[in-house]
Amino acid sequence: MKSPLLHRLAAYSGSVLLGLAGVAVLASPAQAHHTTVTAKAKCTPNEWIITWTVENWDTKLSAVIDVVDDKSSPDTAITNIVDGATLPGKTGNKLGKLVGEQRVSLDTTTADLTVFGKWTNNVTQTNAGHIALDKSECGNYKADLTGQAACDTETGNWKVSWAAINKHYTDPAKVTIINQAANPNDPKFSAIEFGTDNWQPLTDLASVVGLHGDVSIPGGGTVQATQAVPGNATAARLKIRLNWTGSADTQSRVVAFEGTCVKNAPKPSAVFASDCTGVATVTLMNAKDATKAAVFEVKGAGGFTSEKITIQPGEDPVKVTVPKAAATKIEVFENGVKIDEYQAEAKECPTPTPSPSVSPSAPPTLPRTGTNVTTFVISGLALVAIGFAVFMLARRRRLNMTEV
Repeated sequence: MKSPLLHRLAAYSGSVLLGLAGVAVLASPAQAHHTTVTAKAKCTPNEWIITWTVENWDTKLSAVIDVVDDKSSPDTAITNIVDGATLPGKTGNKLGKLVGEQRVSLDTTTADLTVFGKWTNNVTQTNAGHIALDKSECGNYKADLTGQAACDTETGNWKVSWAAINKHYTDPAKVTIINQAANPNDPKFSAIEFGTDNWQPLTDLASVVGLHGDVSIPGGGTVQATQAVPGNATAARLKIRLNWTGSADTQSRVVAFEGTCVKNAPKPSAVFASDCTGVATVTLMNAKDATKAAVFEVKGAGGFTSEKITIQPGEDPVKVTVPKAAATKIEVFENGVKIDEYQAEAKECPTPTPSPSVSPSAPPTLPRTGTNVTTFVISGLALVAIGFAVFMLARRRRLNMTEV
């Protein structure tokens, strides 16, 4: 026969076991149905980009989610993870998940996301995720440098455009141009190349306008600079060092040039002419092989100034008439530079010679027609005389015959 103590122990043990079993049965749906909320962040010069992942538990059941606004911050929008979105269930060995992107200020120190989920079997669960953000770790203490060149036809120099970049997004950096004088053992000092491997050290650091001097690049920022390089150079090399508090980095870049940079220029000329009255004509020309338009201006004595005349290469000449009063001192300017001058002198114009006229005292005469006409006239008169003689002889003979 069992003692009462053993009966009590058996009863208590059974109650405990039943209770634990009940707790396990009742708690298992809540513990199984859940989401896992995680985050990763990367920074840019101006903001954090947070990638949130809401992952379903190991089930093929899908769920509809809502963002719990009062437990999520900052309140900027998250793509894909929105109220009413469907969280897919497991497919094969891959858990269902939603991935969204959130952008927040670089000054943000923490971000939280709380998600309420309701599965197709009506079980609900709320889960949260958190991430700490430290902008002092944002970016790298690295320098970057880019460059490109174009021919400046107005000067005949290569214009090199440099961009120095601070790859650390929060900490500013001081810029130093590395030249041979200060770094004699550096093989890639700043220099200009004239022919293959003929590098001439850059001595005028001020020629790199924008980077020379006390220049600081803000975190994540870029500083632009320009450098004028002779047109007969073949390349330019720039090396810089960015200095942060407790760190530094160097970067160099070579920009090669194609061909020779030649200054565009007009080929102006002027031709002068004047008449006997002192009026001058200036003919302005710009040669066909010029590479730039010529802008002329003609000035004369007494303040005479023509309008500005633009002639493109090879265009037809333009003539400018300068009056006598101004023609005593003529100057021709092209783009403000005198290229020629001329002085016109008035001369005595020749007097026109009058044509000869018929004398009024001379008697009128018949026009002379030559020897042949005279001969014909004399011959005619002789024939008339002979005819008259024959007529008279014939008449006499007739009278004599009548008398017989």
